Amino acid sequence: AGHRLKPESLAVKIASKGLGEILDMSIEDSTSFFANKKNFSYLSEQERLISEPILKEINERLFFLYDVGLGYLSLGRDARTISGGEAQRIRIASQIGSGLSGVMYVLDEPSIGLHERDTAKLIKTLRNLQQKGN
Repeated sequence: AGHRLKPESLAVKIASKGLGEILDMSIEDSTSFFANKKNFSYLSEQERLISEPILKEINERLFFLYDVGLGYLSLGRDARTISGGEAQRIRIASQIGSGLSGVMYVLDEPSIGLHERDTAKLIKTLRNLQQKGN
């Protein structure tokens, strides 16, 4: 797949996977990949200390995207091909990650096109936002 990245960037490996392979993964699969500590057991103690906060941030952001029903999207998906409903849920996920409170959200059919189980996850996520004072 065309990732619009330089060969040098595509040569980067993360836990034996090339960056292109990771970009081809779904959010659901990449959530599992980055959460699996065995994938990073090759790191030295110093590398582990450096990577821990980065991996924590990656895991949180991926989980927020997964939690709003976007687990099927690939990480390398061209932003121009994302639907309005998907874009809205991406914004919801980024708001959850920001930890803001006291914000009013105006959502236009955020569950449109979602499977029933993903709609339930989205509702749970929106309730969590509400409980945080939004």
